[in-house]
Amino acid sequence: MKKWSFQAKLVAAFMLVITVVLIAVFWSASLFIRDRMLDEKQQDLTQKGSELAKKIAVFKENPTPRTTLGDLLSDMDLYLDSRIWVLDANRQPVAFSQGGSPRGGMGMGMGRGMGGGMGMGGRNAQPGGGSPMPGPLPAALRSFANELDTVYQGNLWSKVIVHPVYEEQMVVVGVPIRLSSGKVDGAVVINSPVVAVNDFLRHIYWFIGLGAVAGILLSFVVIQLLTRSLVRPLRAMQNTTGAIAKGDYGARVSIDSADEIGRLGTSINQLAADLGQFMLEAAKTEKLRRDFIANVSHELRTPLTIIRGYSEAILDGTVEDRKQIESFLKMVRDEAVRLERLIKSLLELSKLQTAESASRFAPQDLADILRHVGQLVQPLSETKQIALRIEPGEALPKVSGDRDRLVQLLLILADNAVKYTPSGGSVTLSLSQTEAGALRCTVQDTGIGIPAEDLPYIWERFYKVDKSHQQDEGSAGLGLAIARQIIDLHKARVSVVSEPGAGTRIELEFS
Repeated sequence: MKKWSFQAKLVAAFMLVITVVLIAVFWSASLFIRDRMLDEKQQDLTQKGSELAKKIAVFKENPTPRTTLGDLLSDMDLYLDSRIWVLDANRQPVAFSQGGSPRGGMGMGMGRGMGGGMGMGGRNAQPGGGSPMPGPLPAALRSFANELDTVYQGNLWSKVIVHPVYEEQMVVVGVPIRLSSGKVDGAVVINSPVVAVNDFLRHIYWFIGLGAVAGILLSFVVIQLLTRSLVRPLRAMQNTTGAIAKGDYGARVSIDSADEIGRLGTSINQLAADLGQFMLEAAKTEKLRRDFIANVSHELRTPLTIIRGYSEAILDGTVEDRKQIESFLKMVRDEAVRLERLIKSLLELSKLQTAESASRFAPQDLADILRHVGQLVQPLSETKQIALRIEPGEALPKVSGDRDRLVQLLLILADNAVKYTPSGGSVTLSLSQTEAGALRCTVQDTGIGIPAEDLPYIWERFYKVDKSHQQDEGSAGLGLAIARQIIDLHKARVSVVSEPGAGTRIELEFS
């Protein structure tokens, strides 16, 4: 069973259930039909026995010379095809007929005079009819002695038994012979074999069995088709998941239904898409990690190499001129400062990635922060002869955030704008409110601009657009990466529009 396919298990389970149901229905139907037929036979025999008892009662009270008891039994015997016994008031058999016996043809009628000495005769009469039937109750009736008590009390009696004498299944009916006065003056006992019923039932069983077999075969075909339609999408899902496991994240399940299996296929497709996206992000993250390690190594190695080279030159006595020594020491100091700035930026970036500042959020006045940042970059703008304009707006709502981080964010953007704007240019820091109610902070310059191919990467660590200029300014290429982390921390939206030679416009929206 463990090695069976899912389809085989489904077919086996369905066929087992159907077979059990069909057998149960067959058995129940058979018992119902048999009981119904036997019940109808009992009712029919009881009715005919009652008619015969009435005729015998009339015959006993008003004997007719041309009619004998044998005639009455003979007519009823032909009609019922049964064994009929007639008993007198003393429970002695006065006549009997064995019609319908499977062992042979018609039996012998016997009797003694009844009702005024009238004897029994007719075609079933014993030769020399009219002679009494000697002896006690015959064995065929002796086993019903107790039931005869019920009949002689004036009650009807019927039962389906295996007859102890005839050794076959029979319907036995007992009907009292009641005179007009109400006195019970005998009984009619009818023994009718159920051979015909059993023969009919065998035909019924045969047809039901054929129907059951046909039903099982048809069910097998239908179940095969049904399970195949159920298993087919499952096999497709198996193939798809196998392909996904091997790295084919573009594999998809063909979905043509809206049921549970269809929804499962949709979930697998969504899982494949999410997994594919995750693997792309993972690959990108891994590349960024390798690039980050390489860039950090490079950025750290450069100042360390300079510091080591100049310090060894001084210590080895290679350089003896005091002015040259002072120049070397200044280079060592500058590179140490740059190294310190790099390490500080890396630590700052790490802190932002842990979202530690989110716990310090409070309502902040962006207009006040904007004016403060303008004051910080004012000296550099004056040195480069750049016009710095501050437009904080009026009566603007506050935003939730970390003041220190917001100052750091705007200072990075404003400082970059001043650094990359030539003398005679302008930098504008403005604040306004959108129609949706968000605060829009804009940093716009007339600087060198950013090429379109570089725009998607300006937020990455150590990415440098103007490497020569950036080197002169001592930047490590982490400013915008830090700015991006602060933007994400405050759940703000950012857009950058830039044109080489025309300047850059950066817009921040705080909800």
